[in-house]
Amino acid sequence: MPDDLPTAPVPRAQPNGVPRTKRAVVDERSRAAAQRPPVQHPPFRYRGPTPEDLRLDAAGRSDARRFSTLGPALLTTLLSTLVPGAGHLALRRFRTGTAIMAAFVLGILTLLVLTLRADRSDLIGTLLSSRTLVSGAIGLLVAALVWMAVIVRTYLLARPTGLRTGQRLLGAGAVAVLCLTVAAPLGFGAELANSQRELLERLFPSLGGGTPAAEAIGKARLNVLLVGSDAGPDRRGARTDTMMVASVDTHTGRTILFGLPRNLQRVPFPPGSPMAREFPRGFHNPSDPLSGDYLLNAVYAYAHTYPQVAPAGPTADPGLNLLHSSVETMLGLKLDYYVEMNMAGFAAIIDALGGLNVDVGPEPLPVGGITPTGRHVRPDRYIPAGPQHLDGADTLAVARSRTDSDDYTRMGRQRCLLQYVLQQKSPANLLANFQGVAAATRDSVSTNIPQQVLPALVKVADGAGSVALESVSFDPNLADPNEVDGRFDTSRPDVTFMRKVVRDTIAGPPPTAAPRPAPTSAPPAKRLSASARNQATADEDTPTTGRPEPTTGATPLAQSC
Repeated sequence: MPDDLPTAPVPRAQPNGVPRTKRAVVDERSRAAAQRPPVQHPPFRYRGPTPEDLRLDAAGRSDARRFSTLGPALLTTLLSTLVPGAGHLALRRFRTGTAIMAAFVLGILTLLVLTLRADRSDLIGTLLSSRTLVSGAIGLLVAALVWMAVIVRTYLLARPTGLRTGQRLLGAGAVAVLCLTVAAPLGFGAELANSQRELLERLFPSLGGGTPAAEAIGKARLNVLLVGSDAGPDRRGARTDTMMVASVDTHTGRTILFGLPRNLQRVPFPPGSPMAREFPRGFHNPSDPLSGDYLLNAVYAYAHTYPQVAPAGPTADPGLNLLHSSVETMLGLKLDYYVEMNMAGFAAIIDALGGLNVDVGPEPLPVGGITPTGRHVRPDRYIPAGPQHLDGADTLAVARSRTDSDDYTRMGRQRCLLQYVLQQKSPANLLANFQGVAAATRDSVSTNIPQQVLPALVKVADGAGSVALESVSFDPNLADPNEVDGRFDTSRPDVTFMRKVVRDTIAGPPPTAAPRPAPTSAPPAKRLSASARNQATADEDTPTTGRPEPTTGATPLAQSC
């Protein structure tokens, strides 16, 4: 006790013999305490732990720290935001802090090891698995909640007592900002994973009955029908404006595109089918031989008008099913899957990917100039010649323009656009712009490629390195020794010859010699006269002067674009 206070018991009575009350004793002691000089406390200064601080109590925990001002408490909370557990260590809660930090560091190291040791195709395949995406989204949300809980707990432990209202509001606001700093990126990652999952489940069906992906892709080749439709707000119904078959070697990744002109006439159907009985000499109307309603691009629309003639599968769309059966019959290939995209969706995807670098050619390309009914009008504008960076609308115009040109030149441009996309847009581009790509494909793309096959397809493409497409187009630029002029005749396609070309191309080695100029690099066609413009679409394949010599077999697409 202090020296100035009496240590002897307080007498019960005053000198005059009158007893003192307890109140009087308390008042006397209070006066004595008030006369003492105030105790001088040294200013607050953070000091490192001493051996006494590190002494553990009976519970196995060192003496905890609580700051006396708000500033150090917020700094400690910030430290816990940067590295979970570091704030607890600063508060001398060593056991809890060590456990939190060890879990954080272990998680980071595990992700780094898995990322560095995995193949690129495996990483991309992971992003194409709905189950993995669900687990990733849940993991990110849990990590965000736990991290925010650590931040809040650190502040509650470090917060001094007796704070004024303004200080309490300042502290709560600072903690909320720190929590948002952590929650925003993790929440965005979870939303991205969930969006990817929703797109996969909407766009790609799941294999039923637990069919393994290895069985689905265990074939030597996969043949995929690629269809581009001209559906849009300015058109009634839809026609298949672009039709190709991509034949992929699942071991080497070699991919061959077999192009089918939209104006093929007398296309066949499987023997014994309703369409084969109705059109035994091919899809044709003898009473109107030049009708555009009986070309290959009209098969889709015909099945929608008469759905009873279409096969039941492989899709729920009778137009695709009928087109599917006709293409299989012509090429002698079993089609495994299909991908259908409308043109508006193609333009939106190019926009979402930031545009495309395209070599337009030696002459400006007209945009417009032909109405949906086939009437020729003045073009709306021209795309400049030469290499250009195009947005989605102009890229689509390159794919569709037929003014002062023909269908076969346009087919060449369309194949080149596929090559440009594969060359310029990597999976990283898709991921960086995934939200826009997902929105563009949601209502414009349909396919029956199963989800389980996607990782295997990615591995095939990645193992082959950069995808170098080869091209065979069944148009008058293809040599056909069975025809008088030595060129393939689209008005009377020789199905036997088409099947032979497909077999020989698949069985033969990849082309190595530099190809002859393809239609896209040929001199621009002269402006058509009024009479030529009014001729039927079926006459567009009539040989004209100035065309390159016909090609034989496949040509490397990259060298002809």
